[in-house]
Amino acid sequence: MADPVIASAALNHFINSLEPEKVRTDRPMVEQFVAWYGEDESLNELTASDVMRYLEEEVYGEGAADETHLEPLRAFLAYSSRMAFTEENLVPALGLTGGARGGDGASEELGGNAYHVTLEGLQSLERQLDELRARRPDIADKLRTAMADKDFRENAPLDAARDEQAHLEARIRDIEERLRHAVIIDSESKRGRANVGSKIRLLNLDHNREQEFTLVSPTEVDPGNGKISIESPVGVAVRNKLAGDELIVVAPSGQIKFKLLEVIG
Repeated sequence: MADPVIASAALNHFINSLEPEKVRTDRPMVEQFVAWYGEDESLNELTASDVMRYLEEEVYGEGAADETHLEPLRAFLAYSSRMAFTEENLVPALGLTGGARGGDGASEELGGNAYHVTLEGLQSLERQLDELRARRPDIADKLRTAMADKDFRENAPLDAARDEQAHLEARIRDIEERLRHAVIIDSESKRGRANVGSKIRLLNLDHNREQEFTLVSPTEVDPGNGKISIESPVGVAVRNKLAGDELIVVAPSGQIKFKLLEVIG
């Protein structure tokens, strides 16, 4: 289970994962649910009984609710399951399908495009996104200033501002896409197998030397602190392996044989 997350924080993470046009339509019902449950309540204590009680008290009391009406709440509960914010997948409590937990189920739900990340990595992406979005007004001012020069034929400041805007928007789209496909794999769903967030101890069989790493998403790499990408040669080779398994890492210098001695988390 990932570290406990309060309902209001889970809501913020969820909103950041939505496409802009979805925020306006999905946010009100999810905010209503979070307010009912308690903004400061830990989401890992949310149960199927709570969800069904909410439906009875706040939804069905106002008339029948179809699947379309419940879609924002389904999306929130599915997201919370993917991120391991809840102890279990609570979507079935709505009488709907979907909302697989981390691992193969979440990857299937996301069409194979799951972006595995730790909670720290998720928060880092959200901070980056906020910082990038905050730069939009400054670039817009640069564009307005440059466009005040009516001679567009040789307007270097305008070209530079347009290039800066295009680069900024590309970075924003990239992070938004990662957030939409983010999955936190908790220890329960890993079942002892190495994946993002795992600390691993390897034995280099060619040189009889032990090495320790923490597997993280590409945005969290910190070699100085032993954090390597799950998409690195070692990460790819060790992913989903169990302690005791032997593996081959394809490195630029050639193939290296390792034995996985320990997986923590």
